[in-house]
Amino acid sequence: MRLPDLPGSLSPLGAGASRRSRALESSKGLLRRLYPSDGVTGSIVDRREIPLPASTWPVFGIAFLGFATPVIGFVELAERITDGAKLPFDQPVMEWLQRRHSPATTRAMRAVTHLGGVWAVPAFALAAAGYLAYVRGSRRPAALLTVSLVGSTTINSVLKIMYRRERPTFFAHIVQEKSYSFPSGHAMASAALAACAGVLAWKTPLRWPVIAGSAAYVPAIGVTRMYLGVHFPSDILAGWCVSVAWVGEVATIMWLMDRLDSSRTDVHFLEAAGPR
Repeated sequence: MRLPDLPGSLSPLGAGASRRSRALESSKGLLRRLYPSDGVTGSIVDRREIPLPASTWPVFGIAFLGFATPVIGFVELAERITDGAKLPFDQPVMEWLQRRHSPATTRAMRAVTHLGGVWAVPAFALAAAGYLAYVRGSRRPAALLTVSLVGSTTINSVLKIMYRRERPTFFAHIVQEKSYSFPSGHAMASAALAACAGVLAWKTPLRWPVIAGSAAYVPAIGVTRMYLGVHFPSDILAGWCVSVAWVGEVATIMWLMDRLDSSRTDVHFLEAAGPR
C-alpha cells in the first residue's frame, strides 16, 4: 500500500533540506552582520541583490595566471637556494660586472641604488598615498600604494629570515648590508613601485611614459645591487617575481571593489527609478 506523501517539513528529505536551508540562512546572516553591506565579502554573499560584474571571472582567471607564473618562478629559484645548488648564471654575471668597475661608475651606482632603497621607496609611496588621499580625494589608489609597498617590505623581511642566504663572498662588497641576501629588498621595492605606477597610469595618457620609465628604473636598480657585490642575480629575479605577484593580487582586489561599488550604485539607481 502506498503511503500518503508527507509534507516537505515532515519527510526525511524535506527535513534535511530544511536544516540545510536554515544553516545557510544562518551563515548568511552572520556574514551580513560581519560585513553589513559595504565591502567585497558582503557583496558576494548578497550577490542575488547585487550581482558580480559579468567580467569578474575572466579577470580573475587572468589574475590567477599573472599570480601563478611569477610565484612558480620564485619557487623554482627558492628550491635551488634551499638545496644549496649554485645557479649557473649567478657568479659569471657578477664577475662580468666586476671587470667593469671604475671610480666614476661606482659613484653612479652608489647614487642610483638609493632610488630603490627599502626605506626610500615605501617613504615615497606613503607620501604619494597621502597626497592622493587628502589632496586629490583618491582613496583607492592611495590604498593600492600603501598596501603594495608596505606589504612588499614586510614580505621581503619574512622571506629573508626564512631562506637565510648569505651575501656573495667572492669579491669585496662596495656597500655594507647586514641582512640576508634572498630575495633582494631593493629589487622588490623598485618592482612594486613600478607595478603600482603602471596600474595607476594604465587608463591615462601617462601609460607609455610610465612603462618606459619602469623598464629603465627596475633593471637599473637590479644592476646596481649586483655591481656593488651585495646580491646574486637570482636574488634580483626572485624579488621581481614576488613583487609582481603581490602587486597583481592587490590590484585585482582593488579592481573587484571598484566593480562591486559600481554594481551597487547601478542597482540602487534602478531601484530608485523603478515604477511609480
